[in-house]
Amino acid sequence: MKKLVILMIVMMLMLIPSAAMADDYGEEKAGRLFLFQKCDDTLKDDLGYDPLTGCPNIGTGPWPIFPDNNRWGKLNYSLWGDTFKFSFSGRGLPPETNYTLIYYPDPWPGSGLICLGRGQTTPAWGKGHGKRGHDKPGKWGHKGGKLNIHGKVETLTGLPINTDTNFNPTGSSGAVGAKIWLVLSDDVQCTPDPHMLSWNPTEYLFEYNLIVFEHRAMVPDDDDDDDDDNDDD
Repeated sequence: MKKLVILMIVMMLMLIPSAAMADDYGEEKAGRLFLFQKCDDTLKDDLGYDPLTGCPNIGTGPWPIFPDNNRWGKLNYSLWGDTFKFSFSGRGLPPETNYTLIYYPDPWPGSGLICLGRGQTTPAWGKGHGKRGHDKPGKWGHKGGKLNIHGKVETLTGLPINTDTNFNPTGSSGAVGAKIWLVLSDDVQCTPDPHMLSWNPTEYLFEYNLIVFEHRAMVPDDDDDDDDDNDDD
């Protein structure tokens, strides 16, 4: 029953796109994006999955999410502004592991990617037990493996950048937007020459759908100009 409930919740989350909503950053609007596990070692022997990475063998279109979804994350982010503001929370990740949240532009190795922030997951403090007396290791999401990253990044341009394959896609999906990934910190180089160093997808979280951020320069408030004029009188 518990597994069924979890599956129902995941299915509900899958139906939620990046939605506009009021945020904590004043007048700006924010989007919401869910990140999921899409590759797993247990899938390496399954039909339709890569025997080396446990990732779906799909040439076009988005990867489906991993059915059990023990790992997942939620990102709230600004849809427009002079900086990309965000707040990310992850659950069910490996404990005491360093992760980096990135914008990843295709193609590999993601030249020009942007490291949004990094952090270490919380430690595990115990093990759980399976149902009906069958002992099994507790899921990290219940005992640790939580992660929170938030901040703002100067992008100078919108997302995706114009060198990203997803800026003007040629694939059958026709999707336009930026990929947001949570990757192992050791697998990415943030500076100089930002790009991916290694590929360990079973440890990552991938975006459920692509996002778009519009860069808008700050415009001086007219009221401030009026105040300045009054001061000169």
